[in-house]
Amino acid sequence: MADRRRPNRQPASVAIQKFASIRANTRKIHSGDRESDAIDAAGLAQARERFALLGRDVSQLSDDQLRNLVAELERRFRDAALTSAAQAATIILDGVKADRWRILVGADAHKIDEMVRESPERAYDIGFFDEFARAAGWTERASLENPELRQPS
Repeated sequence: MADRRRPNRQPASVAIQKFASIRANTRKIHSGDRESDAIDAAGLAQARERFALLGRDVSQLSDDQLRNLVAELERRFRDAALTSAAQAATIILDGVKADRWRILVGADAHKIDEMVRESPERAYDIGFFDEFARAAGWTERASLENPELRQPS
């Protein structure tokens, strides 16, 4: 019987978190400046492409608005995580020691796991992500409606 799982596809929430983390770390490593938050033209193009792949239209955002959006997502991923880095490390290491093949870190990971198992084909739709975000308690999302992300007048 063929394996019907899709190991290379991931829910949008995971992709957004990975994107924010990877962008932040890549920029810091390549710039040589640990505190650098500047996104160059190539980084902006990549951000626009990534958001488009996630079904988010950021074409109306100015470069500064997009920089602010990416910076806010990075900050939230780093500072407002539901599970601290230390807690995550403990959960992961305990799972490895117990030889578990699936290790879920945080209440939101358990929630998305539950939802994906209930409706695997919907897991790749933006509507699914929005439903998950509400169910997981992610009530405040970075968006154009956030006045902090609007371009100064």
